[in-house]
Amino acid sequence: MKMGQTYVEVNKIIGGSGELVAEAGTKGEKSYTFGYLYKGEGSPGANANFAFQDGNLVTKAQVGLK
Repeated sequence: MKMGQTYVEVNKIIGGSGELVAEAGTKGEKSYTFGYLYKGEGSPGANANFAFQDGNLVTKAQVGLK
């Protein structure tokens, strides 16, 4: 994933929609931020977390994914 990609683009690459785990702000406003957790394979607890602001990727983190 690359910073600035849209939520739709990230879902297409991953092949699923993940689980909404955080929201801040008001939908429709530029400052609206939301976070999704995607469960992974490879090791116990493998996952990736992505935060989107104004619909674009602003942070990403992964644990135990290969």
